[in-house]
Amino acid sequence: MRIQNSKSWVKYSFGDAVLGSVVLLLGGFAVRYALQPWIEPYAPFHFFIVACLFIAYLYGYQLALLSTLISALAGSFFFVKPYFTLGPASVSDVIQFINFTSVTAISVLMIEKLQRTIYARQMVLKIMESRHKISLYRENDRIYFSKSNNEAWAVLDEILTDFDDLILMQYGGGGVKLEPLFLVLTECQKPVLSSDEWQSLMNPDDLVLLLSKLSQPIAKSGNMDEFELRFALHEHAVPHRVALESFVFLGKPLRIVRLAAS
Repeated sequence: MRIQNSKSWVKYSFGDAVLGSVVLLLGGFAVRYALQPWIEPYAPFHFFIVACLFIAYLYGYQLALLSTLISALAGSFFFVKPYFTLGPASVSDVIQFINFTSVTAISVLMIEKLQRTIYARQMVLKIMESRHKISLYRENDRIYFSKSNNEAWAVLDEILTDFDDLILMQYGGGGVKLEPLFLVLTECQKPVLSSDEWQSLMNPDDLVLLLSKLSQPIAKSGNMDEFELRFALHEHAVPHRVALESFVFLGKPLRIVRLAAS
């Protein structure tokens, strides 16, 4: 991946970069000027080289090249004999001047190249991390929806398997949906029309038990409960073993009452 804006690696504003460059140049000049009595006439540009390389490292090649030119003129003026003048220059002075400017300029450009390469690699790494996170989020979503679909199919399979054993169902906050087996067990000879009419067909004590079971909260993994109910009202009514299966189906509670397996 090619990063087109790798030249934007400098994290300082232009004003801060100029101010920092001036401070570094003045620092290099001050150190060299303070050492002038001891190292005269040697190393007129050495401390300027350090300052220019720091400027290149922190603020980019443009200010560093400008600092190189200013350093060459300042070093020639203050630290090359005859002092406080730019001429006349000897051959050794010219060679020293060219050596300083060429070596410093090449070093500055190499630092710029390395900084752009580092910046480009960092940007590529951030992009790759971002894409990796997106892929992880998508994979989590895929797993979540796959799991939801599997749970939905599991509930549907539970409903459709042994459908003849279903007695009643309750979905969400709605009423109870009766299955044909309920009318058989309650020995009802006519269809149940109203929503609460079915309650009058069951043994009152067992109806209280059933309603309390239907109102219990559902665990995440679902609930399974077995108990006995008498559906007919006469005194010789035979209790039937039933199973109450509770699920969360499509975000709503689903309760199924069926005959328990013997």
